[in-house]
Amino acid sequence: MTDSQEKAVEQRVQDTVARALGIRGAASTPLRMGSTPGWDSMGHMMVVMELEKEFQTSLPSYLLPKLVDVPSIAKAIQEAQAI
Repeated sequence: MTDSQEKAVEQRVQDTVARALGIRGAASTPLRMGSTPGWDSMGHMMVVMELEKEFQTSLPSYLLPKLVDVPSIAKAIQEAQAI
């Protein structure tokens, strides 16, 4: 995957997380579980469901605790789509 493709995935993740949490204007705000309003344990499940829908993939349950910010999610999405 090229650098521009990785950045595109990361932007889609950013947009999807913001949409799942109902955050507007989050394009440049670092989104992170625990420090982003609404991204608590229940919000995390909303984020995961929205990501699986957006990327048409299933994220393994063992990965869910590691998906704490946009970069970690983008990496997991890229790995899930490479399989």
